[in-house]
Amino acid sequence: MKPFPGVSILGWMRPQSLRSSLAFMRLDHTKRLLTLSLMVWSFSLAQTTSSFFTPLENNPNLLQARYALEAAQAQLRALQSPVSLQGQGGVSFFQVSPPPAAPVCPNPLNPECATLPSSGRQISLGVAFTPFAFGDVADQVNAAAIGVEQARLGFRQAQSQLEAQAIEAFYRVQLSQSGLEASQVGLRLAQANLDATKLRDSRGAANPGDVRQAEANLRQSAAQVADAQRNLALAQGSLSDLVGNSSAQPPTLATPQATTPPAVRQAELGQAQAQLTYDKAIRSVLPVVQGSYTHYTSPSDSLGVSINSRTLQPTLSFSSQVPSSLTPPQDRINGTLTIGLSLNLSLGLADALEAAQKQVDAANQALEAAKRSAKQQLDSLQAALQSAEQNSSLAQQAVSDAQKSLDEARERERLGLASPLATLQAQLALAQARSSAVQANLSRTQRVLDLYRFYAVPPSEVNK
Repeated sequence: MKPFPGVSILGWMRPQSLRSSLAFMRLDHTKRLLTLSLMVWSFSLAQTTSSFFTPLENNPNLLQARYALEAAQAQLRALQSPVSLQGQGGVSFFQVSPPPAAPVCPNPLNPECATLPSSGRQISLGVAFTPFAFGDVADQVNAAAIGVEQARLGFRQAQSQLEAQAIEAFYRVQLSQSGLEASQVGLRLAQANLDATKLRDSRGAANPGDVRQAEANLRQSAAQVADAQRNLALAQGSLSDLVGNSSAQPPTLATPQATTPPAVRQAELGQAQAQLTYDKAIRSVLPVVQGSYTHYTSPSDSLGVSINSRTLQPTLSFSSQVPSSLTPPQDRINGTLTIGLSLNLSLGLADALEAAQKQVDAANQALEAAKRSAKQQLDSLQAALQSAEQNSSLAQQAVSDAQKSLDEARERERLGLASPLATLQAQLALAQARSSAVQANLSRTQRVLDLYRFYAVPPSEVNK
């Protein structure tokens, strides 16, 4: 049966079916709202995490490392350019003596009677092609690539160090705040103790020395509050110097994945540089074959192509010289093919090769030493992290115990079994336990950040 026009289809459902449908719709709507809320919370958390590190992008230390990396990359791109153009030109002005007087000059066969130009020009253009890196060109490209890796490593070290400093500064602010709260509770306790001592003194249950001691404790507690306030201001200033006035919070740190430590990577790059030096020394011993062909399009203009076995880099050239340097019968030469062989041998060649080989051996040993040192340092960092995690767990348990003691003290005070001073002492113990827990958490965070520095991994890359 079809519903009447203008009547909702819900009106044709049974009441139980209608309630079930509405409940399903409400449940589905709730799920959608919950999913949307989780998505918004995740997005806001990601934005907060990323915004915490955003002010560090303009830090001078990071900018210096970034510019150094960009300069190294630009140098590498310049060496990888497949075509390079070279040009040279010049103008010459001649000082010409007058020709001999007659009857010498009327003789057309006399070269002294020829008309000499008063100026000249010389232009040369060359285009070198690098279809692939070989020989000396490959050495330059590889050396530049090593420079890029070193600059990138320096940038990552600077970034990880700076982000670690920002995270530590954030938790130092929390530690200073917890210390201030504990000192303020201590000040209230000292004031209450002084009031109670004076009351007992008025009743004859205390002596003036007890009052003086309570006043000294109050002054010491006030000084501790002032110190805590100064420490908080310094911590906030350090954090503001790094991240400005941002209210964003750092991410929860996860332990970074193991990768090649920068010390080992630097040793590997040093080994690659030593190998390049050795290969260049070997290549300097080999003979170099050169070939060139020059085609004279006119007595003044010529086109040439050349190549050598050292770089396998073909070069096209154009040369124009007016007046021409070719004189008869050389001006009738249409082209010149030249093949040459060069060899450089010296008495110190063997010593140079030995020095290059020793550099390679030294770089190999430096790499092995770096690996061993990195392993020892990693073991020490991991042991320190385990101790910090254990201390943090114990500090959290102490906070829980102090909270229970405070609850018990308040209950005894409510029942009239304990004085308010006992409750204040329990509050001070809880504040001190919380401050110790913050200190333990900061120590654990620092140990984790030590691993980030050890691997030169910026925390912003891992904790997103």
